[in-house]
Amino acid sequence: MCGIIGYIGNKEIIPVLLKGLRCLEYRGYDSTGIAIHKGENLNVVKSVGKLSNLEEVLKKEHLLNGANGKNGKNGKSGHVSCGIGHTRWATHGEPSDINAHPHFDSDEKIAVVHNGIIRNYQEVRDSLIQKGYKFATETDTEVVVQLISYNFKETNSILKSIFKSVNELEGSYALGILFKQEPDKIYAVRREAPLVIGIGSGENYLASDSATVSQFVEKIIRLEDNEIAEISKENINFYNLKGEILKKEIQTVTRSKDILDKRGFKHYLAKEINEQAEVVSNLLKDFLPSHEKPIQFNHLKLTPDFLKTIDRILILACGTAYHAGLVGKYVFENLTSIPTEVQFASEYLNSKPLLTEKSLVIGISQSGETADTLAAVKKAISKGATFVGITNKQDSALADLAKEHLLISKAGLEVSVAATKTFLAQMTVLYMLAIYIAETIDSSNPKKLSLVKQELRLIPQLIDQTLTRQEHYQKQVLQYANNPDFVFIGRGINYPIALEAALKLKELSYIHASGYASGEMKHGPIAVLDTKVPVVSIIVPGETYDRVFQNSLEAKSRQAPMIAVAVDGDKKVESIFDTILRIPPITELISPFLTVIPLQFLSYYIAEHLGRDVDQPRNLAKSVTVE
Repeated sequence: MCGIIGYIGNKEIIPVLLKGLRCLEYRGYDSTGIAIHKGENLNVVKSVGKLSNLEEVLKKEHLLNGANGKNGKNGKSGHVSCGIGHTRWATHGEPSDINAHPHFDSDEKIAVVHNGIIRNYQEVRDSLIQKGYKFATETDTEVVVQLISYNFKETNSILKSIFKSVNELEGSYALGILFKQEPDKIYAVRREAPLVIGIGSGENYLASDSATVSQFVEKIIRLEDNEIAEISKENINFYNLKGEILKKEIQTVTRSKDILDKRGFKHYLAKEINEQAEVVSNLLKDFLPSHEKPIQFNHLKLTPDFLKTIDRILILACGTAYHAGLVGKYVFENLTSIPTEVQFASEYLNSKPLLTEKSLVIGISQSGETADTLAAVKKAISKGATFVGITNKQDSALADLAKEHLLISKAGLEVSVAATKTFLAQMTVLYMLAIYIAETIDSSNPKKLSLVKQELRLIPQLIDQTLTRQEHYQKQVLQYANNPDFVFIGRGINYPIALEAALKLKELSYIHASGYASGEMKHGPIAVLDTKVPVVSIIVPGETYDRVFQNSLEAKSRQAPMIAVAVDGDKKVESIFDTILRIPPITELISPFLTVIPLQFLSYYIAEHLGRDVDQPRNLAKSVTVE
């Protein structure tokens, strides 16, 4: 959540910062701002709302000319362009012009952008107020810049003031810092929040993720926790919090030229839903090229001896990744018979870990930077458990924790805040991991595993067939767009899909929605049903079919509008459901790959019909980097 961009070099500074901020929009934000060296001074411009609002302010202040984003020279001839930019997602203080980043110190000699949370900000703020400092904002970030200002006056050294300040701050943060007296340097700090430096020729960049800097350069250096960088256009110096010089390795990334390409779709979300067959296909090609061969996780350093002695599996995740984990629970227990538990990472932080050296912990995070998940995983690892990470980002904090136990979901960049293709990618990896473990620990039923692998190999084709029905789904679901509440129900492996569908509708349309195990409806939730509350039942042939059908009858008797996600050829559902969203025939164990797709479209089309910001829903961030 939030995004940082920085640049130092000879290019025109404002267009570079704006381009970087556009690449960071997908992370979610409610205000934007930039700080640049302009001659002898620091100049801060910021605005609440979308990036276009900031561009209008820049035009009014004659810092930006025309739609092409070009601006005049900054400061004196030959002056190095140096600046930082930020997209803010509010945590302390409401979204407003004054609370937007960057923040000045009282003397306007230091400007700071910040991602993360300063946990002891109130104590530091009170201390600075006693020393005569006045605060203009409600943010924890202003505490950072005022503290640096105070320590700079005490030490008369930029680096010492940063070292001293970050050692006094508690929390998670990534910082970009400009000093008035250093017009050709940017300072950066990382503690439990992502920060990447892009290395160019006679220029360098700073950003919250590699995808943003890859728009400009191919070489990067990732800051690790508790590291500080001093960046000029020709050199970068790295330090730890003691001020000791560090050596860092340069990495190469694929240069992304089409990060903002919607490929003809109206929204990134529509594009990403339609990419799901390709995503699953790419994973299968890499790890399951044939149903006759074992899963090929050769890079996954888990010994057969360990796999055969696993006493339990714990899956830690948040949001949509948590729902993928719930699907994974059913698959692991079905294929491996290993007891599997799924916990919200945020709740696990307050629990007493019941783990041993024989336990396998799986952490799932789309971005690899989810703060709750990272903290929970570290807690689990401290108890001696073996950790496997599943993420979409190979250069992430989760990937660093996993090391040789890492599975990349390979979904490609997901721009829309609401996760879709990364959800299917996470599920695919979990299915294959379950098969991988099952093939290692028990060879007594190879036919069952072979059949599951055959079905997985067919999934891309079946997803493609489902995607061809999106116009039909649109016509079917728009009649429900004005209902104020929805209820989604499912059983067994499709209960997590009911939860995911409810989450998507809330995220995208702002309509209240709840997901339930269908058997729980009669234990309380059925009280909310009436003619204005549609019930969406996920009902596919298998062990749970008859029970879901009976639970749906109970909902219909309360006069609720009834919607089904059901397979082709199922005539029985026509007797009680008003609307049927059909999918190709599929076995129950594999069905989540298809049942989720019409429900993704349901949320998308209703949100679009209601005029919502589909790709950047209010109050949400793509990468949740604060606990």
